[in-house]
Amino acid sequence: MAPMRLFLSFSLVLTLLITGCSSTETASTPSADPGTPEEPLQTEVVRLRDEVRTLRDSLQFYDDVDSGQYYRELRALRDQTARMTYELDALRDGGQTLSERRVDQLFQPASATLTEGGLEALKPVAAQLRQAYPEREVRVEGHSDDTPLGESMKETYPSNWELSTARAAAVVRALIDLSGLDANQFVAVGYGATRPVASNRTASGRRANRRVRVAVLPQPRDYSRPFETSW
Repeated sequence: MAPMRLFLSFSLVLTLLITGCSSTETASTPSADPGTPEEPLQTEVVRLRDEVRTLRDSLQFYDDVDSGQYYRELRALRDQTARMTYELDALRDGGQTLSERRVDQLFQPASATLTEGGLEALKPVAAQLRQAYPEREVRVEGHSDDTPLGESMKETYPSNWELSTARAAAVVRALIDLSGLDANQFVAVGYGATRPVASNRTASGRRANRRVRVAVLPQPRDYSRPFETSW
């Protein structure tokens, strides 16, 4: 009630000032002193109008608080910010990891040819993609250690870049066949030895670095739309 009374008081003062200004100007025009400035009074009227406008905005704020609209909008904005932060982090990390397997669990030695055991290991991943992420973009990454390839392998794969990419592509082909998803949903990426997860100085570290990662990217959203409809 206090903001409403304040608003009415400002409105009354403004009305009286405006009315008084008009009456004074009309009554005193014939004998007005040309040297008396009117700017201070006009400035005060403008100031009072600005205060009334500010008060009106403030009263609207209190109405929104009382009705709960302010808190609903604040909660929606916070939820949207949290979701965007999560999706940004997921995109930066290459998506949500579904599976990460060592190369020796999937491929024949020193090759990009999947073994029967490797195909069996990919079946649960394909089923998860089909059931839980049928419209998501799927990212398959190939990684290697930093050991230079032998001369015989270089005839097919000039470097670990090509080998890791070929392995990623082989997993993509298998997942497409096993899941029945559209090939346009998949992307194969080869990182070579640029993203190790362990030291390449030890045999166990090099084995851990030779891996294939399968991830799904967040569902694209139109954040240019109002937050009420963007979810």
